[in-house]
Amino acid sequence: MPTRKQRRRREKGFRHEYGFVTYDEDGNEVEVDSSALRAEKQKPDKPKAKSSSGVRHPGRVPPVPSWRRSLRRGGIWGGVMFVVVVFFFKSTPVAGRIAIGLLYAVAFVPLTYWIDRVAYRSYLKRSGKLQ
Repeated sequence: MPTRKQRRRREKGFRHEYGFVTYDEDGNEVEVDSSALRAEKQKPDKPKAKSSSGVRHPGRVPPVPSWRRSLRRGGIWGGVMFVVVVFFFKSTPVAGRIAIGLLYAVAFVPLTYWIDRVAYRSYLKRSGKLQ
């Protein structure tokens, strides 16, 4: 929400009506339509590509999915989940917590590979390299 000062500054710009004029051969002022001024502007040589937000920037190219990378990332997150399950879920017996923690730890490896694969394939589809 704009502050009072910001609102006053914005309103100040709308107080005056600006007329665009040019001078003809005789020196008389001729009013120019603002849409005609916009049409005269040069269009950029390079067309802008747009994304969902309206402006496109190149962004980061996702890496090719690999099991080694998935093992490293999934192992880290799996270890974190193992610790969380074992130490914070006190309502189940210890053996059950360890089994659930190991299941989560092992499940994170294929999950991270699948996420990387989906991200990479969607990048290829957007760039037109995958049909």
